[in-house]
Order: sequence, then C-alpha cells, then structure tokens
Amino acid sequence: MKEKTSKKGTILIVSVLIMGLLLILAAYFLTFTLTESRISQSQMVAAQTYYLAEAGINEAIWKLKNDPEWKDNFETEPGCYTWTASFSRSNIFFPNSSYQVQIQNSDCARGQITATSTIELSGGKTSQRVVRTKVFKAIGSLTGDSAIFSGGTSENINISASIINLYDGNLFSNNNTNINWWSEVSVHDDPETEKLEGKALANGNLNVSWSSTLDANSRCAKNVCEGDCLEEGCPPTTISMPMVDFDSDDENSYKSKASTSQDAGLCSILCNGIECENKCILTETEFEDLLWQVGKGGTLTFNSEITYVTGKINLKGGRSLVVNGALVADGTINIGEDYCWTNKGQKDCDFDQITIIDPGVDKPSGILTKSKLNFGPYSSFQDIEITGLIYANDEIRITSLPQSFTVTGGILARKIYFGSLWSDFNICLNNSIILEGVWAGPKPPEGTKPPFSPIVTIEHWEEAY
Repeated sequence: MKEKTSKKGTILIVSVLIMGLLLILAAYFLTFTLTESRISQSQMVAAQTYYLAEAGINEAIWKLKNDPEWKDNFETEPGCYTWTASFSRSNIFFPNSSYQVQIQNSDCARGQITATSTIELSGGKTSQRVVRTKVFKAIGSLTGDSAIFSGGTSENINISASIINLYDGNLFSNNNTNINWWSEVSVHDDPETEKLEGKALANGNLNVSWSSTLDANSRCAKNVCEGDCLEEGCPPTTISMPMVDFDSDDENSYKSKASTSQDAGLCSILCNGIECENKCILTETEFEDLLWQVGKGGTLTFNSEITYVTGKINLKGGRSLVVNGALVADGTINIGEDYCWTNKGQKDCDFDQITIIDPGVDKPSGILTKSKLNFGPYSSFQDIEITGLIYANDEIRITSLPQSFTVTGGILARKIYFGSLWSDFNICLNNSIILEGVWAGPKPPEGTKPPFSPIVTIEHWEEAY
C-alpha cells in the first residue's frame, strides 16, 4: 500500500511541475505574442506616419509644378528670394491623421519643404514624423534647347555644301530652314552614342533638296510633321530672339561691365605672350593697331573677362586671336574675310585663326556683335575651337574651310548661313554658356524672368522623428 501511495505522490508532483512549466510557456508565448503585436502595430503606425508626411511633400512639389500662384511665387523676383507658404490636411487617408506642410525659399526657385505628420492614438498618445526636402528648378533654355537658333521672323537658316552635326540640342528657325547642295545635317542626342534624338524645328517650312539629308528624331514645321512633335506642335511656337544688352547705361550691360573692370585694373592684353595693353574697351583703330603690332603669324590674346570694341573688328593678314572670355563689338565682325592686309607699305597675306575659351562658371564667353558676324574663307585651314556663344543681332555667315569647326555653347542670330565645301561643323548645346553669354554673366537683366525648367529637382531628402 505504501508503494502505491508513493507512486501516486510522485505522479502528482510531476504533473504539477509539467502543468507549471506549460503555464510558464503559455505566459511566455502570450507575452511574446502581445509584444510582437505591439511592435507590429508600432511599425504600421510609424510607416503610416512617414508616408503621410511624404504625401505632404509630394503635394507641395505638385503645387510647385501646377499651381500658378505657387509656381509664380517660387520663381518670380523680387519676392521669390524669401517666399514662404504653408497648408494642412486632415483625415485624408485614415481617421485621426493630419499633416502640415511649409515651404521656405532661400533663393529664387530654390527652397526647403518641411512636412510634419501626426496620427492620434488611443490613450492620448500620438505618432509624429517630420520629413524635409530641398528642391530647386534649374535655369531652362532661352532657345528651346536649340544649338542653332535663327530668331528672325522673316529670315532663314540656309545650309549649302556643309556637314553639320548637332549634339544635345535642336535646330530651330523662326521662319524657314533650307538644306541643299549635298549637305548632311544630323541632330544627335549624344556625341558618344550618336543617337538621333534631337529635333529639326521650323516655324515656316523645312526644305531639304533631293541631294541633301536631314537626320533627326523629329521634323516639326508647316510642311512636315514627323516623329515626336506633340510638345512643339507643327509648326512649333515662335520663340523670341534673346536680346543682349550691349551698351546701355545699366551696370550689367557688356560695355558697363568692361568699363568697371578697366577702372579696377583687371584688364590684360598680350601681344605674342607679352602684355601690351591694359584696356577692356578698345576703339576700332586701337584693335587694328594691336593686330598690326603682333605681326604676321603672331597671336593677340585677350585675358579680360570682357573685351569691348567700339566699332568693327577685322581679323586678317595671318593673325591668331585667342579670347579667354567674351569679345563684343558694336560693328560687323569679320574673321578671315580678307587674305591680305596692306598697312604703311607692308603687305601680309595668310590664313587667320580664332580660339574662344570659357573662363569658368558664371562668366560669359563667346563672340558677340550688334551687327553681322562673318567667318570668311580665310578664317582657317586648321581646327577652330569655340567654347562660348556665337551671337549676332543681324546675320551670321560661316564660309570658312577648317578641318573642323567645333562650338560648345550655341549659335544665335536673326539669320544664319553655312557654306563650307563640306567641312565638318560640330555644335554641342550648352544652355549655361548661352545664358551667361546673353546675360553677360549668371544673372538676367533686372526685370527679366529667367526661363526656369518645368522640372522640380530634389536636391536633399531627410527625415526626423
């Protein structure tokens, strides 16, 4: 009997221990489940709060693109420098939720958006998330992203016996474009890929003779509508000729800036590597005297940001001209129109050479005239390199015979003519260089609204709890 009683007691103890262990395990699993549930709930609420704040950021970006009031205030001087605005939304996606959004500009078309989202929880608790992002709009294009731009409403782009490659930009005429005499014109997207993704645009007609070719992703004009012409239309909208302030009394005109640099002693001209003048503003006669001073085969170098000539420029007689910045003239500019130059009984005959170098960001570069610009048949038998804006208020004629003629920037005039006996022209669009050339620097003239890109770019994104 005692043995049976002992066994029953042992079984009872073991059973109690097992039940206790099971209770402990059940309590653990219950606690674990409740904890995981709370963590899952917390993560869900945190994600909801974060995406709620993101929704506020995206609504603000949408308003910058599509709300006329926000768009104008974000971009338009003078208020855009310090513009701020805010809005709030409640219970949009789920109950007891809201977000508040504020934008604060630090410059025109550049600001920081801050979105604070809140979700009310049980027990008087809240979940909150703050998301900040910096946004800006880049400066757009004055020429409709065109590397060759003819702004005359009754003048044309005429291309004869020439090979022209445009890169990263379009070909645009406010009137007609005429391509003939076995010319080859290609509008590429990229110099390396050679994809034909650019557009040939004419507010008048695009005329290509049977002997010539025009290769482009799209042709959009009165007489032809091929490819992606939806945005521009057929014919495309007229684009006004960008106007350059050559010599007004405004402190930002080319002549005023050249005068300021001259007064500050910032001008330097080299004759065959030796400084020979410290002016930024030259008369037509002074410019010619410097050319004669360097002599046949010599090099005249302008190291000033802006060199302004009050009159005509005629590069002739076998001289080389190097411009580290912008060369600007009131009158017609001729580069290699004449093979020979006779002065004081001496006659010099040879080909001429011009090189334009961009001095850096926010500084203008190129060759600009209030009148006509001619690259004549004696402008070079070598490569011509121009990094800058080629601009004429009237006509640009290029009839030179170089091995290659490369422009990084753009060619703008009321009327443009190419005719070079099948020499290669390579024109690479650079909108920044065009803007700096037209504006004589990084900022537009007072009262001018810069052409901001329609794209809002996100520069920086961060979140805080």
